[in-house]
Amino acid sequence: MAIRALVFDFDGVVIDTETPDFATWQEVFDDHGVGLDHELWSGFIGGGPGEFNVYDHLEELVGRALDRDVIRADRRRRYLDAVASSPVLPGVEALVLDARARSLRLAVASSSGREWVEGHLEMRGLLSYFEAIRTRDDVATVKPDPELFASALDALGVEPADAIAIEDSANGVTAATVAGMFCVVVPNAMTEAMPLDHADLRLRSLAGVSLDYLIEAATAHTGPGGQRC
Repeated sequence: MAIRALVFDFDGVVIDTETPDFATWQEVFDDHGVGLDHELWSGFIGGGPGEFNVYDHLEELVGRALDRDVIRADRRRRYLDAVASSPVLPGVEALVLDARARSLRLAVASSSGREWVEGHLEMRGLLSYFEAIRTRDDVATVKPDPELFASALDALGVEPADAIAIEDSANGVTAATVAGMFCVVVPNAMTEAMPLDHADLRLRSLAGVSLDYLIEAATAHTGPGGQRC
């Protein structure tokens, strides 16, 4: 068994899109005199669109129909402004550059759309480092289904046992481990309370974490024949 690839989730791992997403929706709910429950919201992080209809939930709490187009446009503007100013999360770029220097393969597996993922990677000068990007536009089922990771690995020509997944959510960890990968979880403020014990390694941050450390952890976690323990 030899680690040949790193596969990153995008939202919450490469940049923090999740905190401003919740925060701007929380502002909308506050404006209407109701609250948005953090635990309810966080349960859907890392999955695909349509699992939780925030407009239905808001109208249910308020007790009346609302002008969704107005809410959507205003909230989206504030959210995009916040995400545009979000930096690459600590440690990510160093891992990417080290992996490329050692000829490891790099991919992204995200439940978000391709335009979203590629646009933000391009904006931050990271897009060219990734050989494969798989998003909800490429698969029938997003996380927690393993299809995104399986598709990314297939594009790289790498077996699951030879790759490390980097995730931040319970749905993402489930997808990676079911795909047969060693999974590192780096939770953020939105996901740290999730049940993440099914990850192989939990870190507070990628800052200061070396590629050697991740490879050694993944290698130590395998049994005879390269099988995950």
